[in-house]
Order: sequence, then C-alpha cells, then structure tokens
Amino acid sequence: MINLIFHLLATESVSKMNKNRFTINSITTGIAIVMLLLTVGTGATSSIILRNTAYAQSATLGEPFFVEKGINTAQGEIGPNRTHYTFAANGTMNGNIEVTTTGDFVSVSKGNNLELNKGQAVVMTKDGSEMANYTFIEVGNATTFIGAEAWNTNSTGELSFLNNALSIYKLEAGEGGNYSVTQWLWK
Repeated sequence: MINLIFHLLATESVSKMNKNRFTINSITTGIAIVMLLLTVGTGATSSIILRNTAYAQSATLGEPFFVEKGINTAQGEIGPNRTHYTFAANGTMNGNIEVTTTGDFVSVSKGNNLELNKGQAVVMTKDGSEMANYTFIEVGNATTFIGAEAWNTNSTGELSFLNNALSIYKLEAGEGGNYSVTQWLWK
C-alpha cells in the first residue's frame, strides 16, 4: 500500500513541478508524501519509523496539540471518482484554545477501498480574533484516514505557534458525515 500511495502522490507532485514553479500545494504535497510514508499504519499515536537503506530511527510524537469533531456539510460529484466536500468543526488546541474550522476538499477514489483527499481549511478562535489556515493531504479507506497539514498564520497571539508549522493526524469517520481528528505537531 505504501508503494501505491507514493506512486499516487509522487505523480501529482512531479506534474506540478514540471510547470517550472513551486507552489504551496506542491511543497505541501511533497512534505505530506514524506510524512505519510514515514507513518506506520494507523499507529501515529506512538511513533514514526524513519526509513532509509542503512538506518531506522523512531520519533515519539507526544501529546496531541489539536483535537476536533466535525461534520461534512455538503458534497457533490465533480467527475469520475471525484467528489467535492465542505466541512465544519469545533475543537481545542493546546488544551485550552477553543477554535472553529471550515474548509473543503476533493476526494478521489483510487479503487481497492483507497481514497486520496486534498484540501484546505481556516481555523478561527471562538472569539474571532485570530485565524490560521492549512493545506492538507490524506489517504484512507472511508472510515480511517492519516494525513499531513502545512499551517500558516499572521497571528501574533495564541495561534502564532502555527506559522510555518507541520502536523500529522489521524481522522476517524463516523455515521452521517461526522468525524473526529487528533493531530500532532511535527517538530
């Protein structure tokens, strides 16, 4: 499965790079490829195995920095095996920062119960005083997904730690478009 994921993601990254320019999406896709390939199964809660031909190392992710619960609010077919979704969520960062999230993504069915999703979202503090955004890519099987996000913000307050941050996450999908996400900062 890892080889299939690498092939699917690498093909897209190469096609973007062939345009002789790098974009946030191509950089995010490249980072996500590395992070997804390093994540072992759905065990993102405990460790990551760094692979190369000579060495193997493990890195502990520690406590999650972000947990949220959300729902897919709309969906529409946009082509063969492609569906566009919008979503909204409520969550907590660093144990005490309440936030809301809105975003959208395109899901591509790759067969064999494998989905590849790419999208973006905006996270805002409950009082609306600060915001951050992220671009993400994830792979999964309709109920469990693993993914990576590249964050950006101009915030100088509570959300400032998200500027140029990377995170990995695990998403559990439930009935009626409901889902829950647990995220770890990549340090």
